[in-house]
Amino acid sequence: MPLPYWTSENVLPPGRHPADLSDIYERLVWDAPHRNDRELLFSALSGYLGVVYRLIPSGRAWVGGGLVVRTADVPRDVDVVLIPDEWGALKRLDGRARSMLYGLLTLRGVIAEQPVTYLDQVQPVSGLLDGFLCRPGDEDAWEAVWARGPVPGTLKGFAEVAW
Repeated sequence: MPLPYWTSENVLPPGRHPADLSDIYERLVWDAPHRNDRELLFSALSGYLGVVYRLIPSGRAWVGGGLVVRTADVPRDVDVVLIPDEWGALKRLDGRARSMLYGLLTLRGVIAEQPVTYLDQVQPVSGLLDGFLCRPGDEDAWEAVWARGPVPGTLKGFAEVAW
């Protein structure tokens, strides 16, 4: 099912909109300004979700941020929150898979040991993506954040990819 058309406020209509990657490409890349910049973000998203699909047996990913806003500003990154269908599947990941999962998440206030460095934020895919993990029961809180429009008091929609 294709993503809905942009509203007069240049956002997706409020709500969660089921989509696959081709739907996301059509509306959020092809039908938006700064196509070259959006192509790069879409490539980051596509590769990111490819790794997610290998690690998390089933779930949903909510795609938001600058990619779901159609403005004159160049989008800087794409935001993704992962919602696993079964939280226990993450607990059963082996050490290598768990490390891969942590590499998919945006980390804040990181201290690296070698070389000793303090980093305000570490993002997946060279900073092109912010990745978050939704704990069971926190969906409503994440949905409230993902629905905030670019102008205070406005709402926007976002894409939901299921696997």
